Amino acid sequence: MTTMKTTSPDDHYLFDSGSDLGAQQLNSLSALFDGNTRSILSPLLLPDSPHCLEIGAGNGSVARMIAEQTGGQVVAIDLDTTHLPKSLGVEPRRHDIREGVPVGPFDLIHARLVLTHLSARREIFAQLVDELAPGGWLVLADVGLAEELLVAPQESDHDVWAKYNDAAYRQIGPAAGHDYSWADQVEAAMLDAGLTDVAAEHVVPLGRGGGPWAMYHSNLSRQAEAPLLSTGLSMEDMERYRTMLADPEFRARFFSLTYTIGRKPTA
Repeated sequence: MTTMKTTSPDDHYLFDSGSDLGAQQLNSLSALFDGNTRSILSPLLLPDSPHCLEIGAGNGSVARMIAEQTGGQVVAIDLDTTHLPKSLGVEPRRHDIREGVPVGPFDLIHARLVLTHLSARREIFAQLVDELAPGGWLVLADVGLAEELLVAPQESDHDVWAKYNDAAYRQIGPAAGHDYSWADQVEAAMLDAGLTDVAAEHVVPLGRGGGPWAMYHSNLSRQAEAPLLSTGLSMEDMERYRTMLADPEFRARFFSLTYTIGRKPTA
């Protein structure tokens, strides 16, 4: 297949995975999401020694999981492979998915928290379907917004929460090409593409003050501090947001996560 350049001038990544904060973020993603990912991937019927593609591989935890479970070979791609070591069955490859999908065919393609953040998501999605082998599985996990502040340590924190979410998810995210409604569109996109055995699972994690979900979002606020402040969000509100997330009384649902799977017909 001929690769297609899909980069939009508005597309950009807000986080530096090569930084210390970026490394912490990758480790948090593994700790928070890998259990759910394993439960989605484990039941899939794959051939012996399958050829697999992991997109946005991060620290390689999912690529290693796939290689260990299937005995197959996994091409693991990411913009930055600093934290992506080569291991048995895993081939790390520095690659920007916006420049085109690696040539298959693949028996399994998995992407977690990737297409939501890319403006050319539908073009890339079509390429992913093209590169599936007959009977191959496409597994996509994408985020949507929940934004439910359930317990605020102070009454004024509701205002801080609203200001932060407006800056992050209605200004910075869309300007960077993010679409938080994409997760709800994937099931229909798979059906329209002719995939079979399509199914979706929707998860809405609860974040507790000082817990892993809250600290993950606090980390994100530090990585995106400059663009957040550029929206007019004050440093005082930023600091209060982080203090709130560390408070044991805090309870919130930040976002939803939707896993969607589909299989390419064999004939």
